[in-house]
Amino acid sequence: MLSRETRQLFDLIRPEVDPRKQADPKKRTDPKKPRELSWYEYVIILLQIGASIEHALMVQYLYAAYSIVSDQKLAKRWREILFVIAREEMGHLLQVQNILTLLGGPFNLDRGDYPWNVPFDAFPFQLEPLTEGSLACYVYAEMPPDKEDDQELLEIKDVAQKHAKKHVGNGNSGDGSIGHVGTLYDYVIRILGDRKKVPDVCFRDSELGQFSFDEWGRNYKGGPDKRDDTIDLPRSGDPDKRDDTIDLPRSNLLIRKVATREDAIIALAELAEQGEGLVAVKMGLGSTDILQNLSANIPELGKGASHFERFLEMYREYPSEDGFSLKVPTNPTTNVLTDHSSAGPITDDSRTRIESKRSVRWAGLFNLRYRMLLTWLAHALTLVRRVPSSASSHLCGQIVHRVFGEMYNMKAIAEMLVRMPLTDEQTADDPRRAGPPFEMPYRTSLPPNDRDIWKIHKGALAASRHLSWKLLHEDPNDPESPAFEKDPAAIRYLKGMKQADQDADEWIDRILVGLR
Repeated sequence: MLSRETRQLFDLIRPEVDPRKQADPKKRTDPKKPRELSWYEYVIILLQIGASIEHALMVQYLYAAYSIVSDQKLAKRWREILFVIAREEMGHLLQVQNILTLLGGPFNLDRGDYPWNVPFDAFPFQLEPLTEGSLACYVYAEMPPDKEDDQELLEIKDVAQKHAKKHVGNGNSGDGSIGHVGTLYDYVIRILGDRKKVPDVCFRDSELGQFSFDEWGRNYKGGPDKRDDTIDLPRSGDPDKRDDTIDLPRSNLLIRKVATREDAIIALAELAEQGEGLVAVKMGLGSTDILQNLSANIPELGKGASHFERFLEMYREYPSEDGFSLKVPTNPTTNVLTDHSSAGPITDDSRTRIESKRSVRWAGLFNLRYRMLLTWLAHALTLVRRVPSSASSHLCGQIVHRVFGEMYNMKAIAEMLVRMPLTDEQTADDPRRAGPPFEMPYRTSLPPNDRDIWKIHKGALAASRHLSWKLLHEDPNDPESPAFEKDPAAIRYLKGMKQADQDADEWIDRILVGLR
């Protein structure tokens, strides 16, 4: 769910004119700053909203990637592109946390749960399979504003608007308007570039409490595309040109420490460039002396590296038939309390309830591992920013490792969910499948005391072991009962995860002994 605090942030700065309805960048009107906020407070709120949007985009792209059948033509490459972009959105999320740290603002890992719609978002949040309509939304969201008059992109915009408006009314707020992701960062860059609005005293001039690429980059350094000779696919959207190999893009995480106002502006410009492209970045830079001097310092990522270019290539390659997506639900939920009397598992607020006993147990386990990932990430952010250092600060690297471990767990469970039935009543030839719900936990904040944070981790590990036990045994209270889960690979995974959780629990016990 979206926390009350974050909802209040959105309501507080809701502009009189929705930025998504101002298509012409030359005539765009900036939202009015609320009188009760200073520019310093205002820009922190805008950055927190930016973090929420990056989080939302990341899970939408992941869900679309999981929906794709991986053994069909073009599918492997498309899945990889979506995973690459989702990883880069994770880098955007972390980079925004660094800029918030520089300004002395609180970090934000929150995002809206569906249905959700805010003015600065590019399109209403929607977990759905990859279709021509959803792909059009992705293209338009990442599109540079200077391309509004391009005929091809005008047609894509029309497809995207029709797709977004299909979901209006079923619990979704707003009118289905779509816009560009870069609009918010364009606005923030111009605010930060004006000393009269945000004076130098607002910047801590320190890299303390920030993450670096060394901690999160892993192998995500960009570079030449990977070559894959396992499938034969058309290149560059031309079906007549075939090759024995394809190019699979590499992730390029833009995470670095920022120590000054100029560092923060360049970092935001890089995020915008990775989304839209360098031309749009330089268009967005304002007229103050700070921004004019920084224009030449923004590094170019290279042709074809932006999210816009990758999505546009996918759109041009999209087949005339139904595409490659499994029939996964739109906005899946595990909410068993939702009352619905209509035929099928569609609820009255645009969510699709997973009703299969097996599928809903796995979906609940997915939600728990998602909560664990966000808790580990929040713990890492808390430790790296704590001054003076806490007794657990030396464990930050191991906690970051736990975050990556939960990413792998979520991927493994999601890959199983999209092949499980949506209901127990459906026939063997019914194509409907379950999907990873990505439902937000009840909280993303943590208590101030070290011991209390570690107890939260222990509680989540205990809940995971319980859910795994219920999946492994027909009767959770009888270890001798037959297995509920019949798939041998799934059983091996559950047993391995249970053991890993037990090891993590014992590790936390040793930490708690040292904190006494």
